[in-house]
Amino acid sequence: MVLYLGYAALALIGLYFTVGILKISGEGLAKLGYENNFIQEGFSDKQEEAFGKKIKNILKGKKGNDEFDEKRRDEIDGINDLDGYDEVVEMMKQNVDTQIRSMLQQAILNNGINDEKTMKPIRDYKQIADLLENYTL
Repeated sequence: MVLYLGYAALALIGLYFTVGILKISGEGLAKLGYENNFIQEGFSDKQEEAFGKKIKNILKGKKGNDEFDEKRRDEIDGINDLDGYDEVVEMMKQNVDTQIRSMLQQAILNNGINDEKTMKPIRDYKQIADLLENYTL
């Protein structure tokens, strides 16, 4: 009988702590009334005004930025329209691809695949190949 009372007491103590933890988490820490309670949702009015001003300043410069961007795009389109430019880009792509294949082949044959010093130039050329593929013409 004493054994069952001990188990019942342990179960009640466990239930007490469980209810206490659930009550704290359910009410939230902000409602417990601690001093220097810093938990808050959203921005304060000052923070919201400051961010609003920053956004407005950025948007003011948008017109000048759009004009600059348009000029640069016109320049890029002008270069892309030049005779022979697409051939130069294709030649560069082919040269970089050949260089990557050659360097990778040498790295494989010399067992340098895991060597950072050997692989860095190959990754650099791969990055150049990606740029040529995605950002030209």
